[in-house]
Amino acid sequence: MKDARLQAISDFLTPLDRFIDIGTDHAYIPIYMAKLGSKKILATDIHQNALAIAKQNIFKENLTNVIDTLLSDGLEKVDPRSYDTLVIAGMGTATIKHILCEPEKLQSIRKIIVQTNNHLSQLRAFMNQIGYRLVGEKIVKERKHYYVVMCYLKGNQVLSKSQYALGLYDVHNQEYYEYLYQKYTSLLSKVPAYKQESVKEILAYLTEYLEKKDRIV
Repeated sequence: MKDARLQAISDFLTPLDRFIDIGTDHAYIPIYMAKLGSKKILATDIHQNALAIAKQNIFKENLTNVIDTLLSDGLEKVDPRSYDTLVIAGMGTATIKHILCEPEKLQSIRKIIVQTNNHLSQLRAFMNQIGYRLVGEKIVKERKHYYVVMCYLKGNQVLSKSQYALGLYDVHNQEYYEYLYQKYTSLLSKVPAYKQESVKEILAYLTEYLEKKDRIV
């Protein structure tokens, strides 16, 4: 797959996962996983035009017997009982929280893969609250933007404040931590005084993460 963000999402899936791709757009992830051997996939989208393109792409790949499609606002029209995995990517945290706010829709779901570009700490806290533990993150850079892909499994977990803010420490993400450090350092001089403490707190966490590499090596 040429798209680094979509590849990072797909890396958290296996052919054994029975997954729903919410907001599938062109159905690239369902098609990719079907070619790898996935047998049970539902591609949904809230937009009629996007779903029409997804259907065309699925038909062209001769995968209509593997990938079902459905016009739905999140999980509203979905019966998830035959599935165990959700993929929710390219949406804001508020939208993701709205999609996942009904516990009865999640009873059969053991894995959730999410990708958003805003309010990451809020999303980590929310996922923890609804009973999912963060087991992995992939951070990819594409067209000068960083994308954080998170993988959750059903279960309880205690995260530190720094982990809520920055995710699970990964030595391979040093470039991303350095980028964030520069971003928040620049932000410190621009925000009003009453917001500076929260920015300084993030910078302290980032300093801790950047120093971990030397301790591990």
